[in-house]
Amino acid sequence: MKRMVYVILMIAALGLSVTLFGRNEASQDAVLAREIGSLLENGEIQIDLTDLTDFKWAKVDVFGPYTSNEVIEDSMAIKFKGNNGGIDILDDGFLLVFADEKFAVKTVVLSRKYGNYDIKDNKFLSVEQ
Repeated sequence: MKRMVYVILMIAALGLSVTLFGRNEASQDAVLAREIGSLLENGEIQIDLTDLTDFKWAKVDVFGPYTSNEVIEDSMAIKFKGNNGGIDILDDGFLLVFADEKFAVKTVVLSRKYGNYDIKDNKFLSVEQ
């Protein structure tokens, strides 16, 4: 009987650890944000994101002010958990979202001072002034 209780507790602990640590939450990438900001500051209007990223992603999109997590999920056909940079309540930036096939993996907050942003060919960040 004690062995059965021990096995059940082990299974419960394993399930809890998977739930807590395997949450697939997107983190904000401050280093990438600085790199993109520097390129924008130097007048770049089209940036190849594949050259700047060192993590795996399958799709990328950019979202404007007041965009909810639900809109991001619907637009990209993913689950979005993690840092949205306040894009749902702020009007001073855009949010660049990188995702694998199912989940957002990284986000980058972009300043509005350079203009509006768009994604071309699931690869290029374009700035429209």
